[in-house]
Amino acid sequence: MSGQLTMIGDDWLSDRDRKAHARAEAARTKTGLECAKKLEAAADALNAYAAACNECRDQSAVRRADDSRVLLVRSLMEYSTWLDGKYGVKA
Repeated sequence: MSGQLTMIGDDWLSDRDRKAHARAEAARTKTGLECAKKLEAAADALNAYAAACNECRDQSAVRRADDSRVLLVRSLMEYSTWLDGKYGVKA
C-alpha cells in the first residue's frame, strides 16, 4: 500500500488555518522585537549598575571577565541582536 495515509502539508490547510498561522507569526515577530528592545535596555541598565559598582572601589566592583554581571550583559546583548536580526526591518 503506497497511498498517502495522512493529510499533511500546505495543500491540506484551510484558509482559516492559514490565517491563524499568519496571525501567530505576526504576533511572534512583534513580541520578538519588543523583547529585543527590552533585553537591550536591561543590558544597558546592568552595565550602568556595574559602572556604579566600580566607582565604589570595594568588593562590589566588576574585576573579572567571568563575573556573572558581565556574562549576563553579553548574553542579553547576544540574544537581543539575534532577535533583531531575525525579526527586525530588513533594508
